[in-house]
Amino acid sequence: MKSIRVILYQKPLGIEIDAGDINEMKGYRPHFVCFPEYFFVDRELGNHRQTPGNQEKQMGRIKNISEAVSTVVIGGTMPEISGNRLFNTSFVYDRGELLGFYRKKNLFQAEIGTIEPGDTYKSFFASGIKFGVLICSDVFNKDSFTFMKNEKVMIIFSPTFSFKKNETVEEKFKRDRDIYQEGARLSGSIIVKVCGVKSEYKDFLQARSLIADSNGILYRVNPDEEDTSMIIKYEIIIP
Repeated sequence: MKSIRVILYQKPLGIEIDAGDINEMKGYRPHFVCFPEYFFVDRELGNHRQTPGNQEKQMGRIKNISEAVSTVVIGGTMPEISGNRLFNTSFVYDRGELLGFYRKKNLFQAEIGTIEPGDTYKSFFASGIKFGVLICSDVFNKDSFTFMKNEKVMIIFSPTFSFKKNETVEEKFKRDRDIYQEGARLSGSIIVKVCGVKSEYKDFLQARSLIADSNGILYRVNPDEEDTSMIIKYEIIIP
């Protein structure tokens, strides 16, 4: 069995990360740190706009965090300019080195017409672990889990933009099982979902971060913590 320490950075989108958070993360000695979807944005530009200068700045932030914490960082997502196209992209850095990137393949309705879909799923290897990245609504396409199963991925990181819904706790928990426990079963992987917390920038979010395997939900943010900024630390045991 293999023990993998992960950090889920459940905080508001677009904030600066202070030295206290860096030191807290570093002290846990994580193998992986994952941020929410659209975390690395300039709030004045918004989620679906980008400039070359800001893109370079945000990638530098992810790189520096991976160096400072000495870990693999799944950089949530950010708008990525490529030629005249804009993608919703997760950049992955391993201790200051760019390991690769994944462009969201299955877009949410609000992204269509502005964001271009990526053309392929991807897997990565670091810290002795083969892992993948699925961004938010990617989890609604079963082909994404088939790909991860074929790639023999052990952990799927899922940066997510979670809208607040009018639903009961029982409905939330059922949705978690139907999407993430079932996705873990289909992929043969452990799924780590990381959400952003609502703020004045995005006041309609709910932070429902969780970790699931095929047997159930291993960790879930409590319903009364869905508006709470947290650095979630969790040890995953890989058989």
